[in-house]
Formats: sequence, structure tokens, C-alpha cells
Amino acid sequence: MSRCPRCKAEIAIPQASAPEPVVETEGDELTLVTPAKPLDKAMLDLPDEQELRDRIAEHRHEEERLLTSLGIQRKPPHTGQRRFAWPIDILLYPTSASGLIVMAVLIGAPLALALIQSFLPMVGRIGFVFFLASVILGLYAAWYLAECVYDSALGGTRAPEFVGVGLGDMWSRVVYLLAVYFLYLLPTILCAMLAQRTDAIFWGLAAYSLVFFPIGLLAMVVNDSISALNPVFLVVSIFRAFFPYVGLLLVLVILGALYWFASQIGLDDGSRPFWLEAVGLVASMYGTFVLAHVLGRFYWRNADRLDWGL
Repeated sequence: MSRCPRCKAEIAIPQASAPEPVVETEGDELTLVTPAKPLDKAMLDLPDEQELRDRIAEHRHEEERLLTSLGIQRKPPHTGQRRFAWPIDILLYPTSASGLIVMAVLIGAPLALALIQSFLPMVGRIGFVFFLASVILGLYAAWYLAECVYDSALGGTRAPEFVGVGLGDMWSRVVYLLAVYFLYLLPTILCAMLAQRTDAIFWGLAAYSLVFFPIGLLAMVVNDSISALNPVFLVVSIFRAFFPYVGLLLVLVILGALYWFASQIGLDDGSRPFWLEAVGLVASMYGTFVLAHVLGRFYWRNADRLDWGL
């Protein structure tokens, strides 16, 4: 019994009942199950595969019609298939209409400049004009040869068409190519010119240039990035396509040796007649086009191994 603290009346407080025993169960877990939400039917309203193909085809048709109205014809993608046996087809690489025109310009312009220089003294403004013409010609030659490498890397088997491009665009590409030249080839040339002997240092630099210059030039043309100046990137790329790259280097060595022997023809008296210089220029320019194609073709055949993203 007890009393209420306010009215003082007696109240009975019942006894608390004994707690019921709790049965413990091992591994008893409460699992909350979230009921599945109703699917949004709008998310499932997707076109089927055939409808997607039709939309893509319609988009391409509209794009082609727009290009045609602007007078632009898109080139078909390269297949990489050769028309003749590969030893013959490689030698026929410069024989496209654009290739022959460009080669005629790159051969005819230096010969014309040489003839004019034999009659006019290269002093004052005349000398500056000829120097400027030689620089522009060299800039154009380097740019077009890089285009040959790039087009061959895409699967082209003939020299690409000439696309009008400004001197600024040419220079921006040639600057990258010059960086590769300065880093991987110029040290060997300077050593040969200054030392004038073939010692261990020369052969070490020659091996350095032989290994890194071709792959560096190819990487610069394909990627158009300073990653081509990173020796680690080039070493990794070489090991990804090691045996094909060794084969490429052997081809370059053989062609380089043939070019050197051909350049010595007629030098018994220290000078060569003009006609022999012309023949040598034609042969060297033709061979340079072929080498550019061989270098680009190496990437096309080993694109999956190199994985440069072209």
C-alpha cells in the first residue's frame, strides 16, 4: 500500500511480474527486404537494333548530301590491300597523280635554282630570295613526306592527294619533326662532322639514332605529341613490336647503304656533271617517298601492338 502524494488517499501498487525468460537463438538476424520498385517504362522504351542502324544510315546520308552540296567529296577509307605483289607495290607508291606532281616540284625546283645560281651571283636581294625559296621548298617537302607516313599508317598504298594548307600549319608540324631530328639524329651527324673518325662514340651514337629516330619520327607523325620525345615511351613501343621493328631497321640499313653507294658515283674527280646530279636527285627523292611509305606501313601492320590510338 502507498499514498498519493497529492490527495493522500491509499492506493495499491501491484507487484511487478517476474520477467519471462528470453530464449536466445544463435544466428538470428533481422533481414529487411525492400520491395521492388516499379520499373520506369520510359527507360525501357529503347529503339531496337534495326532502328538504330536505320538512324545511323540516315544521318550518314544527310552528311554526305551536305558535303556534296558544298562540293566536297569524301575519300573512301583505306583498306590496306595492295594491287600487286608487295615488293613491286612498294616501289610503285609514289606513282599516284598527286605523288608524281609533288615529286616533280620537289625535283624540278632545286634543279632550276641550281641552274639560275650558276648564272647569277647569289648576293643581296637575289640571294635572300633564293634562300627564302629554298626554305619554303624544304618546309613543303618535310610536311608532305609526313603526310605520306600518316596516310600509309592509315592503310594507304599510294602517295596521298595534296591538300591545300597554309605555311603556319606546315611550320607547326615541321617544328615537331625538327625536335625529333635534333634529339635522335643530329648528335650522330655532328659527331661525324666534327670528329671525322669512326670510333666507339660514333658507332654508339649511330646505333642510338638507328634505334630511336625511325620510331620517334613515326610516333610524332601519328600522335602529333611531345610523347615522341620521351625515350621511355619509345622503348615500350619498340618492345611491343620488337621483331617487326628489327625487320624494319634491317630494311632501312640496306636501303641506306644502297643510297650511300649510289651517292659516291661520279665523285672520282671531286665533282659530278649536272645530269648526274639530276639523276641522283630523282633517285634520292623517289627512295625517300618509298621509305616514308615503309615507315607508315609498319604502323598499319602493328597498330594493335603499338596501341597509339590511330
